[in-house]
Amino acid sequence: MLNFKIKTHKHGRFYNTPHFFILNKGNNAGKPSFEPYRNAFVVFCNNQSDLQKLYWICAILHAGSLFKPYHKGSVITFVSICDIKNLIKECLFNYDGHYWQERFKVLKKLEEAEENLRRQSVNLKNYKILMMRSYQPQLN
Repeated sequence: MLNFKIKTHKHGRFYNTPHFFILNKGNNAGKPSFEPYRNAFVVFCNNQSDLQKLYWICAILHAGSLFKPYHKGSVITFVSICDIKNLIKECLFNYDGHYWQERFKVLKKLEEAEENLRRQSVNLKNYKILMMRSYQPQLN
């Protein structure tokens, strides 16, 4: 079983050990990232391979909206550190390497495709703007 620690991230702090962040407030609470969020928990791991496994497990949990039942609060929703820790531990307890490895690969491909579509959308918007700016009406 993977060993990990979860603590509340303090904005501006840097960490030396392998780590990633989990957003703890808002509608996307539970979303993992390697870039720090202002309202986040930081997950520490022993090595880089454990970090990748935990990150992708959290990404799968977020993509599957499995953090949603743990959202609390009426105005600004949040997820508690205990709920995240328990959910990750439950997934690790039921961890079957082959089962999760396939999901890791599929989710990674889907995220790459999503990023590609995002870039294409930006490029299409820019092209549309350029097309309209290049149009010069003829005035008599």
